[in-house]
Amino acid sequence: MKNIALIYGGNSCEKDISIITALQSIEAIDKKKYNVFPIYWQDAFYILDEYKNVDSYTCSEIKGRKVLFQDKSLYAVKKNKVKLLGSIDCALLCTHGGKGENGALQGFFEVHDIPFTSPSHIASGIGMDKALCKMICKKLTLPVLPYGVVNEGDSEEVLDRIVERLGFPLIVKPANQGSSIGIGVSKDQDELQEKLKTAFYYDSKVVIEKALTDFKEINCACLRKNGNIYPSTLEEPVGWQEFLTFEDKYMSGGKVTKTSAKRIFPAQISENDKIKIQNITSKLYQALGCKGIVRCDFLIDNENNCVYLNEINTIPGSMAGYLYEDKGFYLKDILEIIIEDAIRGGKDAKSAGFSSKVLQYYSKNKANACKVSLKNV
Repeated sequence: MKNIALIYGGNSCEKDISIITALQSIEAIDKKKYNVFPIYWQDAFYILDEYKNVDSYTCSEIKGRKVLFQDKSLYAVKKNKVKLLGSIDCALLCTHGGKGENGALQGFFEVHDIPFTSPSHIASGIGMDKALCKMICKKLTLPVLPYGVVNEGDSEEVLDRIVERLGFPLIVKPANQGSSIGIGVSKDQDELQEKLKTAFYYDSKVVIEKALTDFKEINCACLRKNGNIYPSTLEEPVGWQEFLTFEDKYMSGGKVTKTSAKRIFPAQISENDKIKIQNITSKLYQALGCKGIVRCDFLIDNENNCVYLNEINTIPGSMAGYLYEDKGFYLKDILEIIIEDAIRGGKDAKSAGFSSKVLQYYSKNKANACKVSLKNV
């Protein structure tokens, strides 16, 4: 049986969704194959006494054991003493947004040489930063909406040039937030200033896009199994707003099941658009060197029938497992696929070691050792 460290929580605005994803995953995972350590992340790592009780996460006091990672193993900490809980074969990341999805947590596990079920710290960072991701997508010739980037402290001229180039209406997004947090549509200059104020509350960098007025939102997941990339069936989430709000996504049946009244599954679009979206999703997954399961969100402009890649989510809510159910894969199967792929990738990782004789040279020439400087190196 393999030991799995399931990480959830974190410092993100999407922490609550992370808890939901974690509880779903704990319930679904194959208990005959995997022994799960549910590890709640809040300033440090903890195993809560009642981690299955949602009320445990609304209390101000954390009730549970503090744990830490060392030498590919998990230890419990109590009164300055540590107790080995077990070696860790893989970290199952159920963290959404913030440092749990932007590459920071991924880098932590890379340093500890523990395989994990999401893209690398580099791919995760690109996926989280909407401005950087759009720039890379353009280099890959993937279709994105016309956009501009404003940083906190930029002059009014920067904003004016973007408005002149794009025209209203505009959609304003914090560059490093997800789940529609801080996003707003502006139809004139006054609204733009108001939406920018909200966006800058969440991030110091803001993306401004040309807003579509008649469009469909389409989602497509993607994962790797045995070296092959498989895009999912497409869904069309349906909201009543100009864009899907946080409440649309998570408090109205949103991403929990494929049978919600606020989604169309499979999406009713042309076969040409379906193939185009699946190909773009696979291409971006491949180009970023992704692993685990990701979800790409698209917009189809109904006026000119153009498809635009909106963003990539490198740890999607509920692991986007519902998008594969029509193919006979459920969350239990998705978890096994991404865990085994992560473990296999960890075993196949190439060593970065390099043997150098520099220190041997200075050791043999002790008289010169004290003269080592930047000029010598």
